[in-house]
Amino acid sequence: MAFDNTEVEIKLALTEEEYFRLTNLLAKITSNQKESKQIDEYFTPANRNFLDPKFPCEWLSLRQRGEKIILNYKHWWPEGQETFTHCDEIEVKVVDYSQTKKALETLGIKSLVTVVKVRLTYNYQNEFEIFLDSVNDLGWFIEIEALKNFGSIQTTRQKLFELAEQLGCDISQPDKRGYPYLLLKKKGLI
Repeated sequence: MAFDNTEVEIKLALTEEEYFRLTNLLAKITSNQKESKQIDEYFTPANRNFLDPKFPCEWLSLRQRGEKIILNYKHWWPEGQETFTHCDEIEVKVVDYSQTKKALETLGIKSLVTVVKVRLTYNYQNEFEIFLDSVNDLGWFIEIEALKNFGSIQTTRQKLFELAEQLGCDISQPDKRGYPYLLLKKKGLI
């Protein structure tokens, strides 16, 4: 969830054992646990391929969240850097997945990859959302997202890493690219 269209989050890969340890821990210390299957299809425009930069910083996706369909655009900052600190995020609810996809393709916006995951969502002290993801073809991950501004992007990121450490996560190698990039790389497409 972005506040003021800015999203600050971190993502860490987990082993299967860590995933299930965190599932048990978070059930005890958080509120509002829910499970959902999420399907995100990622696109790129023909006139400027989002995969051209060494470190892609833009993603356009069509997301399915049960009956809800969302067109999502993210622009990660700072551009040209391996590690991003935050992103601008714009979400628009749409009514019909297939017609929206058809409109995108008619405009020369082509599909790149589809990410399918089962997500467990937890609310921690109304300050963070914690997601445990089981991602098809990639494995297990934890994503922690700030629900409020802690004063600055840098301070907010610090709070995210502090919480990850409190949960017993190894924060030494955060994911820098996201699921679409990881899946495209695994499939040899980038």
